[in-house]
Amino acid sequence: MGFKGKLLHVTRGYRRLSRNSSFALLLSGQTVSYFGDAFFNLAVMWVVWSETQSTLQTAIIQAIWHLPDVIFAPLAGVLADRWDRKAIMVKTNLAAAAVVAAVALLVALIGHLPPIIAFVAIFKLNSLTAFMSPARASVMPSVVGRDLLTTAQGLFSTARETASLVGSAAGGLLIAAAGAVWALAVDAASFLFVALCITLARLPGREAPASASSEPHFRFTAKSVVRDLREGWQTATGLPVVWALLWLSVCINIASFLGPLWPALVQERLGGGAGAFGLLLAAAAAGGMCGGLVAGPLERRLGAGRILAAGWSLAGLCTLGIAVSTWLPVTIVLEFAETASLTASMVASGAITIASVPEAFRGRIFGVFRSMAVVLIPVSALGGGWIAEFVEIWVMFTAGGVLVLALALAAWANPHVRTARI
Repeated sequence: MGFKGKLLHVTRGYRRLSRNSSFALLLSGQTVSYFGDAFFNLAVMWVVWSETQSTLQTAIIQAIWHLPDVIFAPLAGVLADRWDRKAIMVKTNLAAAAVVAAVALLVALIGHLPPIIAFVAIFKLNSLTAFMSPARASVMPSVVGRDLLTTAQGLFSTARETASLVGSAAGGLLIAAAGAVWALAVDAASFLFVALCITLARLPGREAPASASSEPHFRFTAKSVVRDLREGWQTATGLPVVWALLWLSVCINIASFLGPLWPALVQERLGGGAGAFGLLLAAAAAGGMCGGLVAGPLERRLGAGRILAAGWSLAGLCTLGIAVSTWLPVTIVLEFAETASLTASMVASGAITIASVPEAFRGRIFGVFRSMAVVLIPVSALGGGWIAEFVEIWVMFTAGGVLVLALALAAWANPHVRTARI
């Protein structure tokens, strides 16, 4: 197939997705949600770093951020395989709107947002996201088809980065001009919009029988939850590519300790401040957009496994480059390339996992996958933040780059991962 033929094939895939009204509603709603989230999340890490000058304090934010997935994702997966997935998605977004609206009301009453309230709100919002994600992942193959799954997941990733970039800029202007209450109101409204889009979309449902209590499968007890999780675990262990990707995902997230260290790197290695940090965040967002867009076409050409291994290889090299760079433009380019490669890898591996799992087990396996994948992030973030108090920041980034490269080699060496395709 020549260049024109490949381009036509890629364009045809995007055209098919654009004509899919259910996918368009899901993508539109989620894009608005990402935009609203940016208002809430704006500059939290930089503010904490500026006030405390402590890498440990900034690491605590990341630990709180991922804790809900560790705790609730397995249970959320069980619910996604038992209950109506569309109803789960609608209700979690309505609940998220209520949480943010309550925070906005509190800010309006007392005039500021206490840090403890912000941390509690982040925990609650991410707890709700933990319940929504398995439901959405489970319906995607039925909505877009297996052949467009990677492209669809890539578009979601690109939408997230684009909306976050634009939302961060708009949120900063709105907060400066009108205050935090209006920014929180935008976020609450975005969740309501998502709930509306999901309601309008034609999604495959999962309805309980007329008398749920008469059906043991729908009786929600600790014993039944454990049984369902055991079935999901046994199914995952019987799928070699899923099993390998699970453990690679657990290990790659050890490198997440680098996230909270970026403010320190900006100050100590680049001699910059909030402006330089913002440029790096923008470069990361732009890299994420590009990585999401190219993931689908690359997967069809090279396969998901090769995208994962190659992406991690490039990301590891870029991280080593960031460790030694003392010039902001070079670090910006490296950060762009690193994020693009990691995003493409994440999209491809996520799509192959969903596509490889039988429909009846998608929720459970996705929930367990998500929980285990992030279980080491809080520990890694706190441990990395503590160690960074005693060693040079470039040492931490060098260690992260070596770890990512080692895992890339492991991905190349595993035949199930290397040859994985949708």
